Amino acid sequence: MTERREHEAFVLAAGPHVRIRLRRKSDAADEYRWRADPETARYNGRAAVTEPFQKFLDLVTYELSYGVNDREQFAIETNDGRHIGTIMLYNFGRGGESAELGVTIGDDDNRGAGLGREAVTVFLRWIWNNRPLRVVYLHVLEWNERAARCFSRSGFDPVARVLRDGQAFTRMESRREWWLLWDAEGRFQFERGAVNEGTEGIVANSGMAAIPER
Repeated sequence: MTERREHEAFVLAAGPHVRIRLRRKSDAADEYRWRADPETARYNGRAAVTEPFQKFLDLVTYELSYGVNDREQFAIETNDGRHIGTIMLYNFGRGGESAELGVTIGDDDNRGAGLGREAVTVFLRWIWNNRPLRVVYLHVLEWNERAARCFSRSGFDPVARVLRDGQAFTRMESRREWWLLWDAEGRFQFERGAVNEGTEGIVANSGMAAIPER
């Protein structure tokens, strides 16, 4: 029971099926595997990493010890404790009123069941209640229409087409006032056992690739 209470102390937000918790060193092996997977990298619009795992582990250890000024990164896990992804805020705008969201659901077995949509939704609810942001935005590859639909269901609207490194992305934004109004109307409610919205390839550039290379 004590171990369970200690674990719950690290949880920032939770829905019926997933929760957002503080990142820990043991997450590094999964994060590295997802970054090195060509299919996940394709959804992220980046090349798969080839650096040695030890170098990546050293970076994670440093970040956990000293923090990162321009990024807040968290782990996504199911309510039974399976680590399934990463979610973060980065690229904070001047004045701290905007930030970019990056999310990765790492393994194919965990895609297609709506877990990513739920994770993004509960994370946004936590953001609006705990950070002074007015706008959260993301970039999703233009061809990844299924992921774009999922972000739309989480309260993001497309606002621009962005070309980056020879690839086309859709910039999507979520605004505090509208999101909270929609939430009060019940738009973002989840029922236990009812997650079935497809989230194949739910990666908003750049969930994992936002980690700087060193």
